[in-house]
Amino acid sequence: MKQNLILIFLLISFGSKAQGFLTSKNIKVDFSGFVRNDFIVDSRKNICACDHLLEFFPYKPVFDENGEDIYAQPNAHFLNTFSRFGTRFSGLELGKATVTGYIEVDFTGYSSTNGIRLRHAYTSFVWPKTTLLFGRAWHPTFIEKVYPSVLNENTGLPFQVFNRSPQLRVTHHLTENLDFIAGAVYQFNYTNDGPDGKTYRYQREAVVPNLHTQLQFFNENWVAGAAVDWKSILPRNATTGSNGTFKTTEKLNTWAALAYLKYSKNKFEFKAKSMYGQNVSESLLPGGYAVASLDALTGAETYTPLNHIYNWVNFTYGQTWKVGFFAGYLKNLGTSENPVGPFYGMATDIDMVYKISPQLIYTYKNFMFGWEMSWTTAAYGDIDYTNFGKIKNAENVTNFRNMLSVAYNF
Repeated sequence: MKQNLILIFLLISFGSKAQGFLTSKNIKVDFSGFVRNDFIVDSRKNICACDHLLEFFPYKPVFDENGEDIYAQPNAHFLNTFSRFGTRFSGLELGKATVTGYIEVDFTGYSSTNGIRLRHAYTSFVWPKTTLLFGRAWHPTFIEKVYPSVLNENTGLPFQVFNRSPQLRVTHHLTENLDFIAGAVYQFNYTNDGPDGKTYRYQREAVVPNLHTQLQFFNENWVAGAAVDWKSILPRNATTGSNGTFKTTEKLNTWAALAYLKYSKNKFEFKAKSMYGQNVSESLLPGGYAVASLDALTGAETYTPLNHIYNWVNFTYGQTWKVGFFAGYLKNLGTSENPVGPFYGMATDIDMVYKISPQLIYTYKNFMFGWEMSWTTAAYGDIDYTNFGKIKNAENVTNFRNMLSVAYNF
């Protein structure tokens, strides 16, 4: 009883001090978003998400008895689920820090129907030289200052990271033009593949968060930076062999490293990014890992990651009328060790993918009308288990996508 009274007293004391420390000044709520409709025509069926809004690459051909590819089927879509609504809250101060909150939703939450999906939900604490973000936001490898300016909602997939996850992220101004960024991320909706399918269990049962560090330079015309990202997953917590079932703690530790650049002046803007990544399929990129060894008696496994390189460049010119061009290329470099299988991940039988995409956009005040064409080619082949899981006998398959978009921004 005495301990409970002491605890209650401490909580009341803390609460009274916190009220004096946390103050409100001109609480403000701002709304933003857009209403958008997209008309899309594809020359064949594609691997995609969000009811075809997020185009990745064309399906691997499957031939019927007459030798015809059943996926070589044109299709069209008229979608409005990309429409978005965001709310920002401000006006709180915690000591010398301003406190803001942001939440954003769109309507791509369910397949073939309109369903609200949570995009962002975070709180930011901003001091004069440091910002602390706590919540669901773009993964630090996304690079919010340098990402492709494309009409397609895929934002440069499958060459550009696409991942929003719960995280703690610190941005510290080392100088007027140089930031140090560090993050600790846990998976939720964007997850790795494994023996139990796609689930955040693999990363969370490894306990340690996905860790990230980055240096970013910026001034009036330039943004440039480099980052390193580390992740650990636990594919299995138990294995079964001929001698029975055994607990396992075998993990897969992987790295990613990236560099990026942006130059903008007047109506011209150029961006580029290159990333080397191991098992980054949680960011909707081709990649994954494989079993490297297997003990038949205990079922114990070791793992080896697939290594990929992802590159893209993008430029735009104009203001009211804007022309743009995007090009991306990725390459499967194989596994770090010879695999015995199976493979887990996304597009583990693709050797390379490239995309070429021009666009034309008209903007007047809150109104936007745009056209974009994408030429996406993927090279499917056979996994060579004797040569580090590299792809052999690869053959190209291509999709042409035309998109028209109309949006009203608010």
